[in-house]
Amino acid sequence: MSARKEPRGESSTKEQRPEGAAAERLALLHRRFGWTSLFAWMCLGLVLELAHGFKLGGYLLDPLRREFLTLAHFHGALLSVLNLVYVRWAEAPSLGATQRLHASRALVAGTVLMPLGFLLGGIQHYEGDPGLGIFLAPIGALALLYCVLIQLRAAWKPER
Repeated sequence: MSARKEPRGESSTKEQRPEGAAAERLALLHRRFGWTSLFAWMCLGLVLELAHGFKLGGYLLDPLRREFLTLAHFHGALLSVLNLVYVRWAEAPSLGATQRLHASRALVAGTVLMPLGFLLGGIQHYEGDPGLGIFLAPIGALALLYCVLIQLRAAWKPER
């Protein structure tokens, strides 16, 4: 009898493997992306600190540029850490495979677009307004909100 139970267990394991493997791939993606992104945005933070240290006029005497580059660094680093934390939720059983994939893609898109919008908006800007790159920031914010909404709905879903 135990020999018959093992094949059932194996078949149910095989049925769960594709979804489990997809969740593991998403977790790996967020782990790799989070650490890579954190490294890149920390490097920008180091460059900004060096600009302060060497008193570079192009950075210190331009308050709009300084503010937008600081916002890019802050949002980039924070969203990178969020990707690392998201590894835990990438395998959330309350989400279907499609929802999990959509939330993951939205988080990655928001992590790229929002800080990049601040960065581009601050690098080249008009007299009192940010550059055209700033339009990427609200698109990134919408992607992040979409990811949070998917996770929020899954969190309030009644458990079976």
